Amino acid sequence: MLFVAIMPKIACSQIKKDSLFLQYLLAKDEHRDAITLISQLQNRYPDATQQRFELPYWKGLAFYSLKKLDSCTFYFSKVNPSSQYFKKSLFLSGISYSYLRNINQAQKLFLAVDAKDSLTTAIRTFELAGLNLLNRNLSVFDSLKNHFSEEYYPLQKQQSNFKDYREIIQKQQRKSPLKAALLSAIIPGAGKIYVGGQLGQGVSTFIQNAILGMQAYEGLRKDGVSSPRFIIYGGLFSLFYIGNIWGSALSLKIKRQEFNDKIDEQILFDMHIPLRTIFN
Repeated sequence: MLFVAIMPKIACSQIKKDSLFLQYLLAKDEHRDAITLISQLQNRYPDATQQRFELPYWKGLAFYSLKKLDSCTFYFSKVNPSSQYFKKSLFLSGISYSYLRNINQAQKLFLAVDAKDSLTTAIRTFELAGLNLLNRNLSVFDSLKNHFSEEYYPLQKQQSNFKDYREIIQKQQRKSPLKAALLSAIIPGAGKIYVGGQLGQGVSTFIQNAILGMQAYEGLRKDGVSSPRFIIYGGLFSLFYIGNIWGSALSLKIKRQEFNDKIDEQILFDMHIPLRTIFN
């Protein structure tokens, strides 16, 4: 009988030691060792004890810290809704899916957060606004922006950044590859100035086309259409002129993609900061 009474105490003592050691590994950023330990604990203890341990959450957090986003979302999805970490798991899963560019799933998770307090509501609104910036859905962003809260310091800077990104995105969207091509057709080099504000490159392109065009015209005027001078310079002028038009439109597309990649990284970074600040 004494043996039977002692056994639960020994088991509880071991669980406490395992829990403390796991917390130590995570605090020291020994995430790979923590994952190994969690796998051992999952084999060692039954499901009920695992839930008490919050093992799915800690394993998800370890993978999240290692930027293994597919794995972290899997384990966060195993966190029990009654867990104290359930809300945090939803937010961290949401930002992970945002990085994975699965915007629809990220939105579902953010909307699933039970916003019973004003802070949670403010974070959820902020994260949803970030998703709509990533999707370039500016009208929905504007609607969410009107509900931004200035009450919480960890959100203030990032909310201000989002408003700035919105204006930059709108300005970038106004630029058209067709307009860049038309400007280059009318005045060679004008499209390059329109695309990136590169005055020097635009002037250089104009001078190149002007010189080639003048040489071709002189060859035509003096020696006729069959002259080698006209054929050579006329061919070069046509090549440079058409290349200038096509290059301006292509340059805008490339710059737009570079812009989108860069600003998306900034948006995701700002989406992550409040979660790291508030939940840590």
